[in-house]
Amino acid sequence: MELAVGLLGPLDIRQDGEPVTAPVGNRRRILALMLLDGGAVSRTRLAAELWGRAAPRSAPANLRTYLSGLRAWLADRADLVRDDSGWRIVPPARVRFTLDVTSFQAALAQGRRAAQAGDLAGAGGHLRRAVGYWRGAPLQDVPQGGPLAARAAVLEAERFAATEEYADLLVRTGEYEAARAMLHEFLGDHPHRERAWGQLMVACYRGGDLAGALAAYRSARVALITGYGMEPGDELTALHRAILHRRLPSELGQLPRYRPEHPPHRHLPRPPTRTVRRREAAGFAEPA
Repeated sequence: MELAVGLLGPLDIRQDGEPVTAPVGNRRRILALMLLDGGAVSRTRLAAELWGRAAPRSAPANLRTYLSGLRAWLADRADLVRDDSGWRIVPPARVRFTLDVTSFQAALAQGRRAAQAGDLAGAGGHLRRAVGYWRGAPLQDVPQGGPLAARAAVLEAERFAATEEYADLLVRTGEYEAARAMLHEFLGDHPHRERAWGQLMVACYRGGDLAGALAAYRSARVALITGYGMEPGDELTALHRAILHRRLPSELGQLPRYRPEHPPHRHLPRPPTRTVRRREAAGFAEPA
């Protein structure tokens, strides 16, 4: 039996390829936290996730209820075992657990190693696979306390890095149309990413679309001013000036990493030039 769990978007659980009804509420939170922590979680970390610094008197009883519900959901898929510090998920030998987070991080690491070794074709395959694991915001429909919110933020940062590294590689290998398609989609949901805007500008310019490159800069400027109240940074402005005067070097190494990005705010207005699909709606499970 294979139990595949997806956390890089809405929670998706499949048993031998067939969808499985996922646990809800706090049982969902506990399952996500345990899987992200390698299958084991301490009592302290569980309490921090569920109640923060102010656990109610009923916390021990409530936790027993949540764990009992999760144990019932796991049923013949895995055992929920108590140890000295907390609890562990222990699947029987016949059950293979897979987690998209682990697969994504492994593919990203393989892509980076291949790129460092000069194997751009191999790197492209690994990075394409890494980006393909994403279906939306991480832990999109999992209620989040402090620990899960922190993990979600780290995962989102890894997603940004993977996407932009893949875009770099596409531009370096002359796959300008593929880079443009991916970056248009990515920037529609993440308009604060100056590095990605620069990559889109270069992909347009290198692909012979000067007007598209200049339009991308205008879209970036609108997005940053409208959503964040800031002008594009020096690097993006300099890139725009070089493209405007057709002075972009014929060969670029890795595209510049722009100044540290501001974290995305919730519910920011979209730039009027947005060209991609709507952001996936993020729902939350009802409490257990």
